[in-house]
Amino acid sequence: MIKSLNKAEKRNFKLYATRAGSTVDSKFIQLFNVLDRLPEPNDAQARKKMGMTAGQYSNLKRHLYQQLLTSLRLIFINKEIDIELREQLDFTRILYGKGHYLDALRTLERAKAKAVEHNQDLLHLEILEFQKLIEARHITLSRQIHNKMDLLLNESAERSYSVLNTSELFNLNIQIHGRYIENGHSRSPEEAAENEEFWKQIQTRRVDRETITSTFHQKINRFQAAMWYHYIQLNFTDGLEASLNAYTLFKLSPQMVVKDPDLYLRCLYYVVVFSFLDDRADLVRKFTGRLEDFLANEDILLNENSQFIGRIYRELARYNLYFITDNVDRARALSIGLQNDYLERTFVPNDHRWGLFLYKAAIAAFLDKDYGGALDNLNDIINMKGGTLREDLLINARLLHVLCNFELGHHSLVDYHLTNLSRLLRRSRESAEVHRIAVTGLRRLLRTPPAETAQVYESLDEAFSAVADHPFERKALKYLNLIQWTRIHLPETAPSAGS
Repeated sequence: MIKSLNKAEKRNFKLYATRAGSTVDSKFIQLFNVLDRLPEPNDAQARKKMGMTAGQYSNLKRHLYQQLLTSLRLIFINKEIDIELREQLDFTRILYGKGHYLDALRTLERAKAKAVEHNQDLLHLEILEFQKLIEARHITLSRQIHNKMDLLLNESAERSYSVLNTSELFNLNIQIHGRYIENGHSRSPEEAAENEEFWKQIQTRRVDRETITSTFHQKINRFQAAMWYHYIQLNFTDGLEASLNAYTLFKLSPQMVVKDPDLYLRCLYYVVVFSFLDDRADLVRKFTGRLEDFLANEDILLNENSQFIGRIYRELARYNLYFITDNVDRARALSIGLQNDYLERTFVPNDHRWGLFLYKAAIAAFLDKDYGGALDNLNDIINMKGGTLREDLLINARLLHVLCNFELGHHSLVDYHLTNLSRLLRRSRESAEVHRIAVTGLRRLLRTPPAETAQVYESLDEAFSAVADHPFERKALKYLNLIQWTRIHLPETAPSAGS
């Protein structure tokens, strides 16, 4: 926690701690200074410096943690509308407890207006329920105002229904996303029919009914659920349309961009991904630019989490842009910058994300015919602990590893790795026909004299092209363009970059 604080937050904590009656000699402030000075978190060293028993240290650290959170809450009240609204609810509870019922109702009315403005549906409902409690238990003279109580009860009923609707649509989004995680894409007409039936079964009456009163979160969950369904069915065009609809919601509700920047960044990134899969270079360029502009906008204050997520999405979007526009030099420059930042610990994504960046860097090096550089990245991927990476990424990484060794003339290594790769392809649902064709072709190339390989490459090109129209194969080729690799080796064929 302490290491994640910036200078302003550390200064605010010191001011808060001393303002609360403590002095710089207070034990928890001393512990803060000790932990702040340590290069890495180390409880044993900190406890030794404080001269405490394990129990004393544990209690003091818990107290310090509580004080840090309280000081941070004071900062974020003005940045996060839900924290601000909860503070108003806390004030209302205090007023109610002191017997100031009318003041409590006035505070709730002001909070309710903000909750409606910022699409805070759950807090809106909580405010309404508190208003009803006060009106039911105390004399407030509200019934002297024409229709006031009827309006309150109707608003509460509508908001309750809306919150339930939002929850069901959120469930729908999670269920269809989970379907993809568990089963992957539809690989046959039978699987497509099963997934269509699953999609129909998880719909509800509330989900199906479109009304003009649908809230922002209801609509965006509906669009994102549809996006995942189309992705499962390998319908990238309809998936792109659904992702664009989700993005459009933010254009219609611009205050939500500030309220939930993480979701906005996610929407922008998904538009880039589906545009890439649907071969829409114009949209990849357009929305990568919008993602970059949003992150560069100094008027939008993003917290550390949003900045970190935003950078991940931005760099992945840039890779997609460079690959779809054949700009290998920019892709390689991006790889170098990311790897330097990773070594300097200024950019530290989780293992899966970093594996994805390493794969993109390996693709860029492969396209630049720097096979040794590509192998450096691929070895880091392959040596990651099991379960870290998605299987489709691991398959592509292992196949690219074999291709690089083949290009470098390491034929004994190629033969060895092909055996392991074949075993992986047999047991994985993520293996594509193009992967199996590549393995068979590489075995043939190992047995063929160099002067006679042109015919093998021609047959490989025909085999890849024959299956390339199938959506699953097309997706596999988007992330490892085996057709391009074969055509580099065909006589009088100019290479075209891509991924």
